Amino acid sequence: MCFFIDMQPSSATAASNLRLSQRALPKVRAGVEHPRYDRARLSAGIVHLGLGAFHRAHQALYTEAALAQGDLRWGIVGVSLRSPATGHTLQAQDHLYSVTERHGDTSGTRIVGAVVASLYAPQALQRVIDAIADPAVCVITSTVTEKGYSQHPSTAGLDLDDADIRHDLANPERPRSTLGILAAGIRRRPRGAPLSVVCCDNMAGNGDTLRRLLTQFAELSDADLARRIDDEIALPNSMVDRIVPAASAASIDLATQHLGMRDEAAIVCEPFTQWVIEDRFAGPRPAWEAGGALLTTDVRPYQAMKLRLLNGTHSAMAYAGQLCGLASIADVMANPAAAAFARGVMEDLRATVAAPPGYDVDRYCRELLHRFENTALAHLTAQIATDGTQKIPVRWLPALRESCSAGIERPCLERALAMWLHYLRTSRSDHGDVLMISDPGAAALADRLRRAGCDAEAVRQALGHAAVFGTTPWPAPLAARLAAYLAVLAHRGASTLLSMPPGQ
Repeated sequence: MCFFIDMQPSSATAASNLRLSQRALPKVRAGVEHPRYDRARLSAGIVHLGLGAFHRAHQALYTEAALAQGDLRWGIVGVSLRSPATGHTLQAQDHLYSVTERHGDTSGTRIVGAVVASLYAPQALQRVIDAIADPAVCVITSTVTEKGYSQHPSTAGLDLDDADIRHDLANPERPRSTLGILAAGIRRRPRGAPLSVVCCDNMAGNGDTLRRLLTQFAELSDADLARRIDDEIALPNSMVDRIVPAASAASIDLATQHLGMRDEAAIVCEPFTQWVIEDRFAGPRPAWEAGGALLTTDVRPYQAMKLRLLNGTHSAMAYAGQLCGLASIADVMANPAAAAFARGVMEDLRATVAAPPGYDVDRYCRELLHRFENTALAHLTAQIATDGTQKIPVRWLPALRESCSAGIERPCLERALAMWLHYLRTSRSDHGDVLMISDPGAAALADRLRRAGCDAEAVRQALGHAAVFGTTPWPAPLAARLAAYLAVLAHRGASTLLSMPPGQ
């Protein structure tokens, strides 16, 4: 199956006289890099699940580099699972879009042509399944967030209470979940057609995790499919790193200035990018090394480093920022107490990370803090604070478990955990502003916290919430420290807790 580019011109918008499209490419301003290969010859070799800004600013750029070398088999069929908006925007632009890399006042823009089709799964389900089943498609990538894999956060197994999983087990030909869609497409693939599925979400052992969940799902309805997944499908682990804020009117306006035309799908992100992939594929793959990807035999130390140091610190900054009225990560870094807290959380987590062989983790930490200071990125704390019940069990709790087992306190990380619990319990900032909590799993934990009669009881109720904190008891000294931090938060606010020296 091939998807070829529709070269019909896109309509102009009222905001500018010209909108980005294939026909408009020659009119792009000088200095903007754009595809030099023949997009009309691109065919689909990749299906990507989760056509959001991160994929388009990360994996798609690595694929763009492979296409620029002349291997035109790797056009991307992007699949949106939850919203048709991105696909509609891309279709109006012949699937072209721009990426502006910016730090401070320095920026550069390029146009990306790797996406050849965009499908909205609820409305084009058969086309999505057909694309996955197509033997010409040798690679599937995914960025559907941690919650998109229907994993129970405490057991790490398949969440059988997930509504989409229940639906898909009863209706295997009309799936709604990521696992159900993958299973339906793989079931229809010719036997022996090589396929590699590369999970790019922030989960430790993400490829191994996806294999386990997908196999568990298949075993419940199709034992033969489960065997095929085990025998035929490669699911390499990977680690991705790039800060990509959600699009805004300001980012689109910036792209318009750079391009000399309107790009409604424009992305503004940081210059830093990293992709580490386990070199374990079932068949052909793009030459992602051309874009700087690192192929290795063991991704796990890179994953642990990034999950804890970047994502873990980010989450701590997000909840501190939300409670203190700091809208962006750069705002957090501009606040002396909050910035010191962020450095403290990173130091706590750094002590739990084993460095990849030959890798300078201390330098990585310094680079992270520099990246967090980037005032050119409106990376909102509210955006990072979403889905905490899925993220915290991966980003913080393993480090806390390991430290508790060794009898070691992690004062800043423990304060971050207390701030998250306070955030859920009150849903208000220090200034009394109502905080919008976007986390399907938060209601049950928040209810436990609010029903407790005192801070100590609130901590006991929280740590006893197995869906997040697991079934293994947490030590009493940790619970006592968390209760003390909650008391400070309740009576004196997050700003006071941030300013308290570690150990108090």
